[in-house]
Amino acid sequence: MIQTGWSGARWLWLSLLGLFLFTAGPILVALTAGLVAAALGCQLDESGTHACPLFGNDLGGVLTFFGVFGWLTLMTMPFGAIGFLVWLGFAAVLLVRRLRRPKPA
Repeated sequence: MIQTGWSGARWLWLSLLGLFLFTAGPILVALTAGLVAAALGCQLDESGTHACPLFGNDLGGVLTFFGVFGWLTLMTMPFGAIGFLVWLGFAAVLLVRRLRRPKPA
């Protein structure tokens, strides 16, 4: 029998990746904004917008927005932890179902 589609394990790993990106996404965005600001030699902090020119365009407002975006992590971390516990429950159920599956003759 040829299986079509994705197996439960693939969906499980894909959902774990999505959960990680949801949980750590805001801090990754803030760290990237800090790296861009450091590479351009600009100041990046929460006190206000500072000029940050790149090819004649001012990126200060965008970098400040994305730098402050890291505070969203305070909301996504608890939801991510709860989501990971739910994910762990699904993984345990799939593992038990796979171990109890009868072997083909």
